[in-house]
Amino acid sequence: MTRDNINRRDFIDKTFKTITIGALTLTALDVTKLLAKTFESDPNGKAAEKVIKLADYPDLSSVGGYTMITNKVIVIRVSSSKFIALNITCTHKHCAVDYDGESFTCPCHGSEYSKYGKVTHGPADKNLKSYKTTYDESSDELTIDM
Repeated sequence: MTRDNINRRDFIDKTFKTITIGALTLTALDVTKLLAKTFESDPNGKAAEKVIKLADYPDLSSVGGYTMITNKVIVIRVSSSKFIALNITCTHKHCAVDYDGESFTCPCHGSEYSKYGKVTHGPADKNLKSYKTTYDESSDELTIDM
């Protein structure tokens, strides 16, 4: 049985190449995620619309009610005809924030947001992402521009 001897220079060279290839692979994966998010919207650049029937979301039947409509988007009813749609991803370190019916709190680093998604306490310095909502009272449908 033969054993290949590797010198220090070859070891460092091979290690550097392996780390470089690994870093490039991880970068390519992140670019793929970014491209996937880009193509979620309409090819003409318009935001995708999500239309929900309020009858399907009983928690939204009264002012102050709220519900998750996707795994990242919460809708809050703030008046008889006004709704807020917010992405619950903290703008500081991207943890999912918790909503208590009045405000949002990030369990990771303590950032706080008003129920409108505005930063009230850091370390986050950007508001939660919000989406335009349009309520059609005649059909009892809410359109969210995502």
